[in-house]
Amino acid sequence: MFRRPGPFASSSYSRAGGKQRAAPATQGAAGPIVGPALLVMGWFACFPVILILALAMVALWLRHRVRVVTNDRPGHWLRARFGRGFGVGELARRLGVSAEELRAFEPEYRSATIPKRGGPYRSPGARTLRVPSRETKALQRRILERLLRKLRVHAAATGFERGRSIVDNALPHAQKCVVIKLDLVDFFQSTSAARVHSYFRRIGWSAEAATLLTRLCTDGGGLPQGAPTSPALANRVNFGFDVCLERMAKFRKGVYTRYADDITFSFPKDYPKRMRGIVQVVCRVARRHGYRVHKRTKLAIRRRHQQQLVTGLVVNDGVRLPRKMRRWLRAVEHRLATNGTCTLQETQLEGWRAYARMVARQAQRTCLWKVTQEPDDGPAR
Repeated sequence: MFRRPGPFASSSYSRAGGKQRAAPATQGAAGPIVGPALLVMGWFACFPVILILALAMVALWLRHRVRVVTNDRPGHWLRARFGRGFGVGELARRLGVSAEELRAFEPEYRSATIPKRGGPYRSPGARTLRVPSRETKALQRRILERLLRKLRVHAAATGFERGRSIVDNALPHAQKCVVIKLDLVDFFQSTSAARVHSYFRRIGWSAEAATLLTRLCTDGGGLPQGAPTSPALANRVNFGFDVCLERMAKFRKGVYTRYADDITFSFPKDYPKRMRGIVQVVCRVARRHGYRVHKRTKLAIRRRHQQQLVTGLVVNDGVRLPRKMRRWLRAVEHRLATNGTCTLQETQLEGWRAYARMVARQAQRTCLWKVTQEPDDGPAR
């Protein structure tokens, strides 16, 4: 018998069959070089794309930082940084008083306690105000109308602004899968005088004018709750705060609004771990801006099967008053129609009627949701 040749036999013929066996192909000398060369060429081809993406990300980050630092007014910020800000003379001219009177003016306040605004289902409480004197209030109203009203405020800040109401704050969160509500502790007093001074410097006032405006608008190191300028200043000082929270919400495909100290987020989908992470991010951002978040009493995460309340309005299926309040108003109207008397005074009842009409009218004006008589607004609390 003939022995079968091995795979590396030198003979080109097989003794078993006599057929010609092809010799194994030998790898060319260029084989080990072609692979790495193609890889290097691919990296060089992708490098411009990677560089463009990196530069785009840097540009977006710089744009965000410029908006936060300059309050979206880089021209005024640069003028103030180089010592060409508006001085006390320009401030006196705009307010209609002399510079000497502004420098000599001393704001005066008194403390007052008022009950918190409540409804038929809200728990009573008290609120301490710092009420300015008549002269201080008159000067602060001039600052509000002649200086602050013309300055830009973030679109997410809906509280205490002309043309905006609680309905505008609640509408973006209607028909969402999950709603997160947070509240800031001592919002006005926690808005420090240092941040107010920094804001006046950013919008173009000189150091002396910014110091004078800060002294006229703050009390005890913060914004006094009760002064006409405090709500408008709080919205404008927190422009960067709103930019950070809105950016975080948009990154997660959500919506963010703020009504004074009430912060609201809503999202079309519910991811429990992500919701907890959002609360932690808000706490960090708030702490960086000098605020604290109520973590126990006023933190709420509401799903679709629960009653979702935003600034006192139900947003489960449109925007409307809570069911309990609607039934209470109907009961008052029925008692007034049958007996001729009710538990409310005529002015109080007219105020509640106007409030209900305002909510229905503004919700219908948007043409986003239809307001019905008895919609499903989730389980009552």
